[in-house]
Amino acid sequence: MRKQHAAIGLAAVIALVFLTSCKNGQASRGGEQSMLSPAPNSPIAIAGGAGNVAVGDMDQDGKLDLVVASTQVPSISVLLGQGDGQFRAAALKTITVSETPGEMELGDLNGDGKLDVAITSHDSYGVTVLLGDGKGGLTRATNSPIVMKDGKHPHTHGLGVGDLNGDRKLDLVTVNNADNDVSVAFGDGSGGFTRAPGSPFAVGPSPYPLALGDVNNDGRIDIVATSSATGPQRAQQLSSSFALTLLLNNGRGGFQASQLPLRTGQPWFVAVADVNGDRKPDLVATHHEQSKLSVLLGDGQGRFTEARRSPVDLGHNAWQLVLSDLNRDGRPDMIAADGNGFRFMLGDGSGGFKPAPQSPFATSKGTWRMAVADVNRDGKNDVVTSSGETNTVSVLLGT
Repeated sequence: MRKQHAAIGLAAVIALVFLTSCKNGQASRGGEQSMLSPAPNSPIAIAGGAGNVAVGDMDQDGKLDLVVASTQVPSISVLLGQGDGQFRAAALKTITVSETPGEMELGDLNGDGKLDVAITSHDSYGVTVLLGDGKGGLTRATNSPIVMKDGKHPHTHGLGVGDLNGDRKLDLVTVNNADNDVSVAFGDGSGGFTRAPGSPFAVGPSPYPLALGDVNNDGRIDIVATSSATGPQRAQQLSSSFALTLLLNNGRGGFQASQLPLRTGQPWFVAVADVNGDRKPDLVATHHEQSKLSVLLGDGQGRFTEARRSPVDLGHNAWQLVLSDLNRDGRPDMIAADGNGFRFMLGDGSGGFKPAPQSPFATSKGTWRMAVADVNRDGKNDVVTSSGETNTVSVLLGT
């Protein structure tokens, strides 16, 4: 069986410029030791703007690289990692695409053991597939773009890559914001894709980026969609935005939909992880133009109950979030992009979150997307953010 590569960083994406009270970035407010410090040569300027960002070993040298989607020109940049947290400009590789890229995910889409890149465009139903050569180079697939559905209102706001039908071949999922549905296409393992029976699948109003994960522990990847109610019918949609939509996988590529009620409306971004240590997946969501963070605890069978202390106040509205153990206590923490930097909340292992001593971390204006991975191979998770308004990618190393 050919080895499948998973994308590191969900879709993923982080640009960051970390500000601390000391010149060397090693100390934080109040003299406390900082948990993160800027990598050498960070931030990194990105020609054409910095949008979505993902992390993966694109040249198969055992060192993680950065893949950055440009916001001002239709291109994708690959920054080859040095293994020490640095991504030198001399290693920059860029490929031009037909439309300005939006969402982005990494994965071995044609089964050759090399990471490929899947990207969407904001105003298209298509997914562009860029095949990796294992050296950091990318070539557009001959069958690209993959048209995920037919319709009149393309407005793609989410992309996922995973094996949804259990054939050990990666499939594609897109979120159709204006159509209030999710599209699924099955991969054949050679780079070809066929729309799943029953696709698209209806979800809540104006869905934004989705989350993939096995929420009921049956070995099948399920889909969780948000409902931001940001469309033209916003006033009418608000009352029905107090829920996430769960699409439970039946193992044959079909999905059973159910609504997961929330105390706070307009869920924006969502992530899956076991946040209370019971080995059952839970859900955490940010909310559109609100400073709330909702936590739903799972029972391991696909049912969820909002935690007693949810929602948590972030102190600022937030976009993409990542659940990862940054302080190495064995409990997932929450990191969320807030437009000017990111909020860092420490998990208590029971489903609760509190601000980390150094939070919020200032980066650059336009920090909406991020990713978390160990980019300098020291066993500590690092944070990468992209700043769309300063055209930079920043790397913060765990200390």
